[in-house]
Parts: sequence; structure tokens; C-alpha cells
Amino acid sequence: SLPRFWESKRLERVADGGQLERRMMNDERKDLDQWALANVDSRANFLGDGIYAMTPFLDMINHDPTVPTRARVEKDKGFAGPGDILQLQSGKQYSKGSEVFISYGNLSNLDTLVDYGFVSEKNPCNTETIAVKMMGQQPFMLNVYADGSIDAGSKATLRYFLATPEELEIFSSVDKGSGLGILAKPLSDRNEIDVQSFIASTIDEALYESKEGTAETKDDTLINMYLSERAKLFQLAIERITSKFPGIEY
Repeated sequence: SLPRFWESKRLERVADGGQLERRMMNDERKDLDQWALANVDSRANFLGDGIYAMTPFLDMINHDPTVPTRARVEKDKGFAGPGDILQLQSGKQYSKGSEVFISYGNLSNLDTLVDYGFVSEKNPCNTETIAVKMMGQQPFMLNVYADGSIDAGSKATLRYFLATPEELEIFSSVDKGSGLGILAKPLSDRNEIDVQSFIASTIDEALYESKEGTAETKDDTLINMYLSERAKLFQLAIERITSKFPGIEY
């Protein structure tokens, strides 16, 4: 079910502005066996300090991003000799007979789709990305977080790109460190309205694309859920902007 093994016709149905395609291109390793790499990506536990653990029993436990999960490696000096034991702790109470879940990490829906072949509804770790291209400027990525907020870097970039000559003069008149700090906050009411309007317009276009894709993929549960959750997050982001800036045009 991993996208790297999908047929091209199925990949073409993923209307996410090329986000999945870019991710797979970045992950592509032609020097490695793809089936073996997929097994490591989807089955290994990454524990930091360069430690990877293949744990077949844990592979049977499904992912729930809301479950606090801790993992650590302990040295075992038992009968079989020295070795490592992976200890996993799930921070949730369970009743007898209920299914146990763990969190695979703070993973977005794109992360779990690419490496595990599933997505989650109402994922508190989800982040959606939109590639932004402006005439005469370097392209950049606009990130929308699970609460509908926009990453600070995108807003700072747009404040600079949409600034008037007078605002740019103020920015360039201070030392470099202070100048970059200025972009962390609105330069002016006018500038911030332009920035938020641009962001809302960009997200609205991506929202339309996601909704269209959702409507056209009702026969493909996985892609449909991925695009549906993407659309929900974009809708939340627009609502957040319009509540803070009533009457904003986009």
C-alpha cells in the first residue's frame, strides 16, 4: 500500500499540489532495493543515537497519534548473554480485551502515508505544505499546522516580499539580527493585511484542489481520506485567518 509501489495512474489522482511527489523524490534511493528499504522504513523503530530496532512483535501494534509513547533500550545480561532490550511504554489505560495502540512519533499524514501506507483522521501532528511561487522571487513552502496556524518563516518571507519601499528601508536600516527580528512581527497594518490575504488566497486554491480531488477519489479510500484531511486543515486555517481579520478579501 506504500505510494512508492503504486501505479502512475493512481499517483496522478493525488491532488495535493505535488506534495507526495516531492516527498517521494526526496526519499528516492536508486542504489537500494526498494522492497527492503520499505520494510525498514515501515518496520524499524528509530530510537536516536543511531539506534534502529527491528521488532516484529511491536509491528502488530497500530498507530494512534494521541497516545503518549516512550521507548528506551536497556542492556540485558540474562542467560543468553549480553544484549539489548527495547522497552516500550504506552501512556494510556486499557481495559482487558481492548486493542492497544502506540504512537509511531509526531508524524504528519504525509509521513504515515509514505512510510506506512495509512493516514489518520484528526491527526494532532498533521502538517500540510503548499509550494508558493511569486513572480521574481525564490519559491518557498507555506506550512499549515494541525491547529490551522501558519509557520512563522512563511509569514516573515511574505512580509518582506510584500513590503513597500519605505518599509524595506526601515528593515535595511537596522543591523542584520534586529532586521530579521522585525519580520517576526507585522511591519504595518497594511502589510499584514496583504500578507494574510495572500496566505488565505493561496490556501483557498489548495483547498479547492483538495476538495475536487476528494470528490473524484471516492473509490479509493486511502487517497480520499488523505485529501479529505488535507481539505479540513485548509478550511480550519482560512477560518482562523478570517476570524482574526474579519472582512479580509482573498
